[in-house]
Amino acid sequence: MNEQTAHALDTSMPGHPEQVHPKMKSYVIALQGSVYRIDADTWAVESAYSHHLIELISSIDKSFSEIVVICPAMSDEAYARNRLSLSEMKRTSGVSFITAYPENVSPRVFWTRHAARLLREIKSTLRHAGIVHSGMSSDIWRPFMAMVNVTAWSMGKPVLFIVDIDFRMNTWRLRRLGVWSRKNYLTNRLFHDPMRWTQLWLAPRLCDLVLLKSPELVRDFGKGRAHVKNFLDTVHASEHILSDNALQRRLESLRQPGTPLKLAYFGRLVPYKGVDKAIEAVGILRARGLDIRLSIIGDGPCREALSRQIADGGLQTAVTMLPSVAYGEPLFAALADCHASIATPLREDTPRSAFDSMARGLPIIAFDIAYFTGLAEQSGAVALATWPDAQSLAGEIAALSEDRERLAEMTSNAVAFARANTQPIWLARRQQWTREHVRGYTEQAV
Repeated sequence: MNEQTAHALDTSMPGHPEQVHPKMKSYVIALQGSVYRIDADTWAVESAYSHHLIELISSIDKSFSEIVVICPAMSDEAYARNRLSLSEMKRTSGVSFITAYPENVSPRVFWTRHAARLLREIKSTLRHAGIVHSGMSSDIWRPFMAMVNVTAWSMGKPVLFIVDIDFRMNTWRLRRLGVWSRKNYLTNRLFHDPMRWTQLWLAPRLCDLVLLKSPELVRDFGKGRAHVKNFLDTVHASEHILSDNALQRRLESLRQPGTPLKLAYFGRLVPYKGVDKAIEAVGILRARGLDIRLSIIGDGPCREALSRQIADGGLQTAVTMLPSVAYGEPLFAALADCHASIATPLREDTPRSAFDSMARGLPIIAFDIAYFTGLAEQSGAVALATWPDAQSLAGEIAALSEDRERLAEMTSNAVAFARANTQPIWLARRQQWTREHVRGYTEQAV
């Protein structure tokens, strides 16, 4: 047993829910993403999520004794690989983490070595919960989230159930791309997807408040139910949004005739992000004589392959690869000269970078997956290309390059939409819904 696995199995450290005063209630979050335990009081957490937790603390600090997050334990290898994108959180922040089982464990080992202990851990954690913040178990073989939900329902705990992605087209998309064999497709279509749909069907009937990150999910699974809401999971704050003066300077700049259209992608360089499609689209447009530039900001396993694609296409003067930068001023500086961002996911995705982009006055050119289709309707700041067609993407880029007034309108729309949907606004809205629909929350908050 390595050190991290030992940490994952250690439930005796100070602050474990078993030691919380019985009259105090905790806000329990079940998280599918993994966290790395550095020591008894410090954890490494995905940076954007750590910012979300800090905001959440301030919105509920009068209602609960603490936030307790129960989640898988990140491996040493994953920690070393992702260290630059992680932030440290200490117990003194008001959040503690229980890393309940190793993230990279096989299904067989999960059930034979961890499931029984995990169930005891869940029961122990939920015993002192005033509310359970959970969601859909997308991993059917290691159904940690489903175990939390069933335990919470059996204990009569109020549950806030959140689904942040409309997964329903993913099976078809992965088959269409050739990523999955016919066997994989049928297994997912006939087994995995129905298991996920069942969880979504049960949630509005068994949970106090259900938040779905898609108007279509609300329509299909929660129609006529007041406690089922569409939501946006944003992490930006008002101070991250382009000022009025900066917006005017941006609008003047992008309206200048004869200037190249500058695009940006920022985020992880992993296969499903489809960044190769963005490079392909730039190559198509450069071959037509259009001066289009693309900055790719990020790191990941696809970086070398993308660099080769740029070199093989002779696009070194058009496409620039930049390393990851910290969120905040370093990122904002890297985006300052860009006119729009680009999003080319090959499966359903809900990147928080979409709102970071809008906050900096960058409208989005994206494939027409469910998330971006919804954002286009709500914001007026997204241009949609047909998934997963690089030619269609090139067409949308060319159209915006030629119609700078449309681009300017989308830029203004992007900033206005970001301003109306900051994280504090959405946390306040979520708290209001929680007070309206979650059993005992109002009494707990007094």
